[in-house]
Order: sequence, then structure tokens, then C-alpha cells
Amino acid sequence: MKRRLIRARIKLNQTIQQILEINRKRQKLPYVQNAAQKRTDMEQELKVLNKIAEHQAKLVQHYENKVGQSVNR
Repeated sequence: MKRRLIRARIKLNQTIQQILEINRKRQKLPYVQNAAQKRTDMEQELKVLNKIAEHQAKLVQHYENKVGQSVNR
């Protein structure tokens, strides 16, 4: 169970890093051609990544609870 928790935390951190990278790119958009198209693409990607991060956070919480329960036994 601890391995699953560690893997879930790693994946959550990777997803958060992707979200942060997209946000950094969005700040540079006013200086790029086709900014409107790229903005909509980034917004769609952010929606998907936010859903994934939310699901991964729930998994981490679930695994933390399971590991906590097994320690208390």
C-alpha cells in the first residue's frame, strides 16, 4: 500500500508541475502569434489536468487513510 501511496504522490507532483508550466506559458501568450488559438488549447489542457490532479489527490488521501489505519492496528 505504501508503494501505491508513493507512486500516487509522484504522479500528483508531476501533474502539478505540468499545470504550473502551462500557467507560465500563458503569461507569455500576448507576445505570440495565434494567441487566441493557443489560449483555448491551453485552457482545455488545464481543464483535463485539473480533473486528473483532483482524482490523484483523492487517491493519495485514500492511500494515506489506508496506511494510517494499518499502522494503528
